[in-house]
Amino acid sequence: MSRVILFAFIALLPQWLMAQGIQALPDFSAHYSVTLNGLQAGQLERSLLTQKDGSRHFSSSTQAKGIFAFFKPDLVEEDSRFQLKDNKIIPLSYLYQRTGGRKEKYLSLSFDWDKQHVHIDDKKHPWTLKNLETNTLDKLVYQLALMSDLANGSTEFNYQIADGGKIKTYKIDTLDTEVITTPLGKIKAIKLIRLRNKDNGRQTILWCAPDLNYLPVKLEHTEKGGARFTAVLKRLTGIDTESAFTPRSQSKRSPLGIK
Repeated sequence: MSRVILFAFIALLPQWLMAQGIQALPDFSAHYSVTLNGLQAGQLERSLLTQKDGSRHFSSSTQAKGIFAFFKPDLVEEDSRFQLKDNKIIPLSYLYQRTGGRKEKYLSLSFDWDKQHVHIDDKKHPWTLKNLETNTLDKLVYQLALMSDLANGSTEFNYQIADGGKIKTYKIDTLDTEVITTPLGKIKAIKLIRLRNKDNGRQTILWCAPDLNYLPVKLEHTEKGGARFTAVLKRLTGIDTESAFTPRSQSKRSPLGIK
């Protein structure tokens, strides 16, 4: 009987490990350098923090640097507060602020899961979005859900996102595996693309590294007019990087034959 129990435990072990998902994601702080069409343009910072009440905060801030700060001095800040239930992300609030430039913007979302509502405030015309689906996320925290789903072995991703005054579906597909060069060294990453309904030239691609809990090490967004913003990881705390990166000077062939 003990042998049967042992084999049953071994069979369930991989599923148990994967079930840790977002629950096991540690607090971290990630800093990225941002370029516009290849020219240094600013910086992106993202961090995940656990609060005393057990809720977690995921924040992001982007600001132009150098000569680009003269033409576009905007500071864009996002903050998502959420809790975990059955290893699922339950968003509580989301805040978007763009300040310092000509077009300032404010948007606040407050999720009321008892009533299945999300209250939206843009400081002009507050309103309520009703009939909220159970798995709805906000525009920022879905990126943590993506990291968790990648860790669980998923290859196709669909997220319901409360985006302004309506619910949008974000579809993400896996493209390939590549080795990305960063200031920290080289690292293997899964390349993903966000699929859009309209072919208007906009495109978002990201590269998530398995050795860093599937944290994006590179993000690339192309606007309608062809402007391409690229963010590359340059500093990371909270997640072990010691064995994740290969020195840039070292030529090492990946299992896929990619240098």
